Amino acid sequence: MADLHSLFAAPPPPNPWPRRLLVAALIVAVVAGVLYWQFRYYAEIKQVERFMEALQAGDYPKAYQLWKPTPAYTYDRFLEDWGETTPLGRVRSYEIVGVEKGPSEIAVRGGPTLRMEGASSGVVVRVRINGVDPPVRLWVESKDKSLSFPPF
Repeated sequence: MADLHSLFAAPPPPNPWPRRLLVAALIVAVVAGVLYWQFRYYAEIKQVERFMEALQAGDYPKAYQLWKPTPAYTYDRFLEDWGETTPLGRVRSYEIVGVEKGPSEIAVRGGPTLRMEGASSGVVVRVRINGVDPPVRLWVESKDKSLSFPPF
């Protein structure tokens, strides 16, 4: 027969390690999610920063190379858009004011709304140049980090 004292004794305390591991895993998951959210467009933003810094330095050949243009977008056309004779003039300062994922729908003025299949292939980075509003919108293709003006 069991000892009467052992039958009425308090049970041993539960092992604290499973709960501690669960809390640690939740904290790691939350931190990882926040870090992902903050840095999800890091490569695209860095590409725009490199491009804008080349324009600031007046290194137009490097900026043209970073743009990764199609054969139809010539260096002369690039200078018309980004050279010192543009309405914004030479880039003296810039500020990245936002990043937005490309849309899945595009409303065409006077026409139908176009729906794109699948996820967007790039992002739009908004850059305020020389303190002038509204910001310039640049399309950054995610797969090769090429730059262009947004198609919408």
